Amino acid sequence: MTAAYAGADLLALQGNVKRDPDGYKDEFLLQYRHFLALMDLFKLKPSKESKELGDLALFMAQVVKCYPSEMVTFSSLVMELLDTHYAVLDTGLRRMLVQALILMRNRSQLDAMTVMPLFFRLFRCQDKQLRHQLFKHIVSDIKNSNKHHRNEKLNKSLQNFMYGVISDDNEAAAKKSLAVCTELWRRHVWRDARTVNVIASAAFHKSSRIMLAVLKFFLGQDAADEAGSDGEDNEGGRKDWDEEAKSKMPTKEDIYRAHNKGTKSSKKKKERKLARVLQTVKKATRKGQESHSESFAALHLLHDPQTFAEKLFSRMQTGHEKFETRMAMIQVLSRIIGVHKLLVLNFYPYLQKYIAPHQRDVTVILASLVMACHELVPPENLAPVLKQLVDQFVHDKARPEVMTVGLKTVRELCMRTPLVMNETLLQDLAMYRKFREKEVATAARGLIGLFRELNPSMLSKKDRGRGADLDAKPKAYGEVDVRERVDGADLLQAAIAAGQGSEDDEYHLSSGSDSDADVDDGGEDVDEEAEGADKVAVVEQDIEDGDGEEDEGEEDEGEEGEAEDWDSEDMGDSENKDGSDSEDEDRLPASSDKQKEAGKKLDKMDGSLASLKKQLAEAKARKVTAASAGSSPDNGHGDGSTAVASTSGAEGSDSVPIEADRFLTEEDFERIRRLKQKALIESALSKHGLQGASKAKRKRMLEAAEAEATELAELQALRAQANELRVNPDDLKGRHKRRKDKAERMESVLAGREDREKFGSSIGRKKKKTGGLTEREKQKRKAMPIAARVSQLKRRTETTRKLKACKKNFKGHT
Repeated sequence: MTAAYAGADLLALQGNVKRDPDGYKDEFLLQYRHFLALMDLFKLKPSKESKELGDLALFMAQVVKCYPSEMVTFSSLVMELLDTHYAVLDTGLRRMLVQALILMRNRSQLDAMTVMPLFFRLFRCQDKQLRHQLFKHIVSDIKNSNKHHRNEKLNKSLQNFMYGVISDDNEAAAKKSLAVCTELWRRHVWRDARTVNVIASAAFHKSSRIMLAVLKFFLGQDAADEAGSDGEDNEGGRKDWDEEAKSKMPTKEDIYRAHNKGTKSSKKKKERKLARVLQTVKKATRKGQESHSESFAALHLLHDPQTFAEKLFSRMQTGHEKFETRMAMIQVLSRIIGVHKLLVLNFYPYLQKYIAPHQRDVTVILASLVMACHELVPPENLAPVLKQLVDQFVHDKARPEVMTVGLKTVRELCMRTPLVMNETLLQDLAMYRKFREKEVATAARGLIGLFRELNPSMLSKKDRGRGADLDAKPKAYGEVDVRERVDGADLLQAAIAAGQGSEDDEYHLSSGSDSDADVDDGGEDVDEEAEGADKVAVVEQDIEDGDGEEDEGEEDEGEEGEAEDWDSEDMGDSENKDGSDSEDEDRLPASSDKQKEAGKKLDKMDGSLASLKKQLAEAKARKVTAASAGSSPDNGHGDGSTAVASTSGAEGSDSVPIEADRFLTEEDFERIRRLKQKALIESALSKHGLQGASKAKRKRMLEAAEAEATELAELQALRAQANELRVNPDDLKGRHKRRKDKAERMESVLAGREDREKFGSSIGRKKKKTGGLTEREKQKRKAMPIAARVSQLKRRTETTRKLKACKKNFKGHT
């Protein structure tokens, strides 16, 4: 066979070679020698078209696995040809050679790091289809390499190589390489800090288009992560994905039918369907896990955010970028400064020149200003910016929409840096709470509500609200609140020491209404549960603070005698039902009437005080047993020393943090949350007061206290993570009615003039609507009973007679 095969013959030979490699080895070697000869001739003039060479290259790539020893140099020849003459090669031939290399790479006949550098260099070609082909292959290849397990060796090598590729002078190659990194991030293939820093290095490329692509990546990923976290929390999202996976999970009956019922062919069909369903469930579960475990902003992973921010700000100052590019740079800079709490003090004066109502996209600029503020920014650097904001937006001659934006921005600014506000300016802004426009007044009240919690003393007396804590002050500049314990662990430890149940850690409206039923006629407002808990704490404290020198027998005897006293008091109360309070006054301390009423309320509690005392004694016994078990058994002391050691151990256990003894569980943290909520509600109730309140008013107060506690908890959480939150520019706007322009107003006027007479009185229009009848005519035509008609005629006759008599008398006098 001396001539080369045609295209159809190559396909036939390809199938024969794959079926019988040894039988068709001679034909293959003939084609391979022909390929080498064409390669040598082609190198003499690489710009000419050669479809035959491309077909042979694809044929060799298909059968290369059948003759590995003879085809050792094939891949290197193709790669050398592409690397040397890729700029002048024919478009069709170049794509066929690239397709041959892709085919060999998909069959693992080429190493990734061998062919990937060549593919990235080919991005420089002026061939859009080729770049798209290479882009799809690179992304899918890296994704498949990390499908079953993370290929850290390949990832690290490629990412180190990408640092140089992204900084390529060729804009098309650099942009496509950047698109590969961002697409791998989006597909959750490369979600590490190295990828983010590779992308961030392209922000300083000389091309503004590449820099804008990097900025849009940061802004887009940040906004997507914020939307996911604001729309639903992690727990709720995970539950949704679990429910979706459970809904798609096949039942036991489906599995049984697939394997045990039907014919052989139907069983195979059902098994294939079952496998597809299980794959769908697995995919949904993996998607839910990725969407929540990998949900974080890319800006958090920058290695050196301070240097990145300074270089980006320097380029923004010295460059002559378009307005859209500058706005993107401002937004990225503000997020980086806020998230990492950086100090780029020249950024705020730069933004100051953009703070004006007529500025384009002014809400975006104000949102960026707010996000760039944190507690480490010196207040003297922000004071000129705040003055500019108030002077431009909040004044009587400004439109209500502008005033609303200004007041809301001031509130967000003060939430992050409260020290920037002074007392005079705050009281001036608070006067807008009674402005005629509702949105302006609401924004001013929001600012007042913020400073009621931050620093009430800066407000005027009428704006502080009831029960304002005048000692509340924001932390001084540079002051850090260093915690020595887990947040809320002291509340949990105190609740456990008081013996409170977890069900008592939260207020309920039903408990408030039940306690209202026991309020006496005199209006004494005593909460049973609170008084009972106080009594329990007092009695337990008396037990724990007893004399440690007493021996165990004396302590038990004292407890028994005290229990007998409580029992005798209960018996006295049961016998004394005639309303006499003489014995009660002898038993209870005569400190105040309120304490007497508290004693009465304690007698009405479920379970007698003797049982309550018994429970306290059992709790004390458990503490003594635990303390004695912790001490050494051969201490050589008697019973008295044992009691002393037990008492001291019980008292010393309160000083040991609970988190030092054991790990806090999820139930403990949930109880801490309820205890914090309860403390906030009690604080709110102390502000409102409950003395002399009726049952309905008590319920309303409790509802108001719960709402206030919830709002305060949300405000505290918001302030704690203010730097992490993204400010939406649309939230700074109020819901004002859009003003109509002249054309719309004229359209409304003309629509009102339709079907209206040009001249005429209102009586005429009314007659037209009612058919032209007067009231008297309608009364005459009205269908009435005979008696009513007779009575009406009599009234008319009498009226007519009186009128005639009056006229006659008048004529007689004249």
